[in-house]
Amino acid sequence: MATNNNFTVTGIVAMDAQVKNNGNGSVWAKFPLAIRTTKKDKDGNEKKISALQDIEVGTKEGSPKLDLLKKGTIVKVEGFFEPRTYTGKDEKEHFALSWKATAIEKIEKKEDTPEA
Repeated sequence: MATNNNFTVTGIVAMDAQVKNNGNGSVWAKFPLAIRTTKKDKDGNEKKISALQDIEVGTKEGSPKLDLLKKGTIVKVEGFFEPRTYTGKDEKEHFALSWKATAIEKIEKKEDTPEA
């Protein structure tokens, strides 16, 4: 049975991406994406909830993708989850998911429209 571990999310780049050169003209960029959702509380009132999620992307030096990864840019990100392990300060093995982007697209902010 095949599993699907893809994601598509829209959010705001919370700070400029950290870019590291991998050599051979490739780079690795990591950036926090602010993601917001709306949830109703027990009284039926809407409450906005935001969270930051680190996103990672591999690309070529000078790629237009890197120009999108500036603080305040609204982007749609598509990608997949990659399981990883690491050794913590407690010297135990820990498990985590990395969010790996495969496509990044700028979303234009909608202008406020006057009410008639």
